[in-house]
Amino acid sequence: MSELIAAWEAQQNAYVANRAERFGIVLDAIAYARPGVRTILDAGGGLGSFSRLILERFPEVRVATLDIDPALLSLASANLSEFGDRSLIVDADLVNDDWPAALEGWLPEIVVSSTALHWLPSGNLVSLYERLARLLPEGGLFFNADHLPLSREGSFFQRVSWADDARQQGAFAEGVPDWDAWWQRFAELDGFAEVIAEREARFAAKGNEEHLDVSPAFHTVSLRVAGFGESGTLWQHFDDYVVYGVR
Repeated sequence: MSELIAAWEAQQNAYVANRAERFGIVLDAIAYARPGVRTILDAGGGLGSFSRLILERFPEVRVATLDIDPALLSLASANLSEFGDRSLIVDADLVNDDWPAALEGWLPEIVVSSTALHWLPSGNLVSLYERLARLLPEGGLFFNADHLPLSREGSFFQRVSWADDARQQGAFAEGVPDWDAWWQRFAELDGFAEVIAEREARFAAKGNEEHLDVSPAFHTVSLRVAGFGESGTLWQHFDDYVVYGVR
């Protein structure tokens, strides 16, 4: 299983240039702004990549890793097992209005997300930000580290961003598994047939949800409208961003 998790990290690094730096800027911001934080929610946390970094950086923090994908959550349980009760694994769908109920009263002071929320249709994203504004305490922080590729077709910014993506994804030609290859490798492992079947059933039930890329400005404005007193861009590498909100 450790090899599968390592392959996931290599795959994600091939898709996202400067992924480690992107994680690092959020961790530094948390350390500077909220050194006494005790609870952090990793929304759309998958197998726990960001959760692990948080748990390692902040020994007093408890992290809830929330995702709809039961297959990735099964890996998160193994990936984060060494942290004991500091790690909570939460099976919930961020599209559902009642997803905070899955936390069973556990309240985060900070919410982070990495390479996840771009999957949400824009209406669901706005609704999510409204729920986060209600969930977080005053002064609570939100960080969304994601690929936000919306730009004018044929623009200079689009061309250089795509060129950077192509350079980064050259790792696939060197043997790093892409998204489909990684999932095929997972499916071939013994002991995971049930969670993979459940994953397929959940996403099949969702159907083909409309998905349109939205700009960083859409995120920052939506956060302000939702009730965050401050929002903006914390970090950028071409069309990869860290957007933040302060409750």
